[in-house]
Amino acid sequence: MVLSITLSLAMMACSGGVLNEQDNTKDTDTATVGGDPDISVQTTEVDFGEVAFDDRLTELITVVNSGGGDLEITSIAVDSPFQVNPLSMHLTAGSTAQITLSVQPQAYEEFASAIVIESNDPDEPTVEIPVLAVTLTDNDGDGYDLEDAGGTDCDDTDVTVHPDAYEVWYDGIDQDCDGGSDYDQDGDGYESDAFNEDAADGGGDCQDSDAEYYPGAPDEPYDNRDTDCDEADDFDLDGDGSRSDDYGDGRDCDDNDAEVNTSGEEQLNGKDDDCDGDADNGAVFSTSEYMYTGRNNYDRAGWHSALGDLDGDGMAEVVGGVPYYGASSSSSTSGGAVVIFEGGPYLPDDSTEDDPTPSGDVRDADQLIEGDGSSDLLGGFVTVLGDFDEDGVDDLAVGGTGVSSGAGAVYIISGPDAMSGRDTSDAYYTLTGSSSNALGRGIATDIDLDGDGVQDLVACYTESSNNAVALAYGGSGGDESIGNADARWTVNGTGEAFYRNAPVGGDLDGDGYQDLVLSDGSSDQAATDGGAVWAVWGQGGRYSGATSITSVGATLMAGSSSQGVGTASQLGPDWDGDGDAELWVFASGTALYALEGGPGRGSYTSGDAAVTYTWSDSYADAAGLRQMGDFTGDDVSDMIVYFEDNGGSGTMMHFASETQSGTHDQQTVWAGYVRGTSDHGNGNAGYGNAPLAADIDGDGDDDYAAGDPQWHDPDDASSGSEGEIYVFMNETLRD
Repeated sequence: MVLSITLSLAMMACSGGVLNEQDNTKDTDTATVGGDPDISVQTTEVDFGEVAFDDRLTELITVVNSGGGDLEITSIAVDSPFQVNPLSMHLTAGSTAQITLSVQPQAYEEFASAIVIESNDPDEPTVEIPVLAVTLTDNDGDGYDLEDAGGTDCDDTDVTVHPDAYEVWYDGIDQDCDGGSDYDQDGDGYESDAFNEDAADGGGDCQDSDAEYYPGAPDEPYDNRDTDCDEADDFDLDGDGSRSDDYGDGRDCDDNDAEVNTSGEEQLNGKDDDCDGDADNGAVFSTSEYMYTGRNNYDRAGWHSALGDLDGDGMAEVVGGVPYYGASSSSSTSGGAVVIFEGGPYLPDDSTEDDPTPSGDVRDADQLIEGDGSSDLLGGFVTVLGDFDEDGVDDLAVGGTGVSSGAGAVYIISGPDAMSGRDTSDAYYTLTGSSSNALGRGIATDIDLDGDGVQDLVACYTESSNNAVALAYGGSGGDESIGNADARWTVNGTGEAFYRNAPVGGDLDGDGYQDLVLSDGSSDQAATDGGAVWAVWGQGGRYSGATSITSVGATLMAGSSSQGVGTASQLGPDWDGDGDAELWVFASGTALYALEGGPGRGSYTSGDAAVTYTWSDSYADAAGLRQMGDFTGDDVSDMIVYFEDNGGSGTMMHFASETQSGTHDQQTVWAGYVRGTSDHGNGNAGYGNAPLAADIDGDGDDDYAAGDPQWHDPDDASSGSEGEIYVFMNETLRD
């Protein structure tokens, strides 16, 4: 009898597989009843078709032993991801058994393998049944494979989501699978502020349909488009609350500067801060960039001030004289002090949120130099002299009129020493006066009379009730008494402005040497109180001896009775560009004259003035004239005249180099003015003006400093005369 073994596969529900059958009869089978086992194969392959990732499908395989002997199936094997169970079996003659075949894909691939059955059938010991499957890659049937399978469908469970789908914004679904935020319609990297207001968290887009709008985007002013989404007025570039006067109804005359607007406080800075059409017109001392008050009630800080680069870094230090530093009463003297604020982009600042004005007191200074004696009155005059000791750095000159019971002294301290904590005992050069000279009440600035490139010392003192100066040529150090000075000259006059308005050097006659100009409005040289102006001409040789100034110099001007010519004078900048300095002379209560310098200028009259500024007698006499630097932006220094008692509080008037020749009422041509006010506590604002302007913050502009030794705190009934130092930061050229 021939035995037949039948292998049948019963497909289970939901299997999705395909069973291919073959003929039952095997012509080569020689098994007989009661003899060998027999196995016949009905199926050629099993195809599971598409199977979802990680889904498990199974099929049952029925094995029939059609032979006469026992069938030993020693191995049933298949490759992953297919699995079979059991892995072996024993079938007696005529019996059946089942094999479970399963598949569970763990990768997106096509799979092909075969079930291999090894048995003891002598005719066909090995039976192979091919098995196939492929992992499903498009679950939602939208035609796009899911991303894990290498496709582009970002959500393969939703037929409405695929790369070509229509994007519905702000529903939280990325329909078109572009990977962008569903709250960033314009794709600029910032989500709509309607859903995310935090720019730091990628939100804050105020116009999410336009990629030019987002936080921090370039924002072209004045186009009425808020592209940077800061909600600022597009016609108010500087954010000061005033719209530009170039557009619409705006009135901001400089929309690049938040401090300039119709509500701005006018300052002495070269700008029209309040947009009234006039720069620096009507400024007050209390709006200066920095203010430093005395520490005690009677310090009188700001008795004098100066600017100059003492450390060679290209930025000028602010120097203030505090001659009554620590005085116990209004009638007491003290050792005095000099304070130095180091130049730089910012000076010391004690401002607060409630009081944003940059300010402080003399204790904020970087250096404090105190007088050695209890009545030295150090700081009665201060200036940055120039390079006296030939080390390449400007030096500090300080007067102490009370030294040696009123003899006075002048100390020249090298710039580096002054900036490193040294004091008068370390002075490179000291000139000491004799009885009642009060030497050091005035010190000239930037004077090199012999043209050797080294700055010289010219110090004011009193000689038999008249004003006088002592000359010490630069380069030699040590200590000297006034009798050993290189030269001394007396003048006919006793006016205070002689020394308060100590001269600044300049070449008046155009010969290449700096000249010294002095004046005294109280001089009786030509007539009682007529005043006079004198010049000592620079030369290759050196002056010596003690004599009257008229014996060595020229009388440039002498006034008639009570005219007060030379109440203040100064050599000014070269306004006409011919290479020599101009001469400025103030006549008491009447006029200010600008007189051209040049070769052969031996004397002047008021009729020689290139520019005459007429004055009202109601004004107090000028306390001095100074070069204040270029505050109008024409690269030529302007001039300032100051009145310490004008209106009871003090005033500085600014005259620009652009003024045309002729006679002008000073109020119609001034470039601006700054005044003290009783509300601020001013008493003599302008009394302590710096001899020269200099660049404090390194921005290329000349800045300026002044003082008011009579300043007091108007809100403190116990306040005396603390005094105050003012720093005006010029911003003209920067703009």
